Amino acid sequence: MRNLNDKIPNALNFKYREFTFSKTAIENNTPNIPNETQWKNIERLAINILQPVRHKFGRIKISSGFRSLELNDLIKGYKYSNHCKGEAADIKSLENVPLIQIANWIFNFLSFRTLIFEFNEWIHIDYRQDHNVKKLKLKDGNHDYTIVSIDYIKDIYS
Repeated sequence: MRNLNDKIPNALNFKYREFTFSKTAIENNTPNIPNETQWKNIERLAINILQPVRHKFGRIKISSGFRSLELNDLIKGYKYSNHCKGEAADIKSLENVPLIQIANWIFNFLSFRTLIFEFNEWIHIDYRQDHNVKKLKLKDGNHDYTIVSIDYIKDIYS
């Protein structure tokens, strides 16, 4: 068990609470606390993806982090969501940095499993130790989790 107010070691700009907070969980009295394996996955995600993004671009917001299976069902999330494993987060910039700039940097400089550029409003990023295949997808009004190149997204959103 982690103290939700503690900072994540080696990712000191993030607290455990940021990964478990969910308005939907609170409103529905749904527990949203990871087990030990999920906590370790959250820590790896924070250290290997989110902290480097924070160092490069400034403050980011985790709009969706860990989801218990019950919470994932409530929000009608994908049945096999990596959020439920503690391996994914949806992020937004709090510094008015264009999301395409962040996505481009992640794509070119970090190891990740899947990056989904969603509606030019947030980035879904998941990280799995020893299984990062750098898959890039686009979800918007014309694309439904379509595998694309970073240049394709840059052409549309730059």
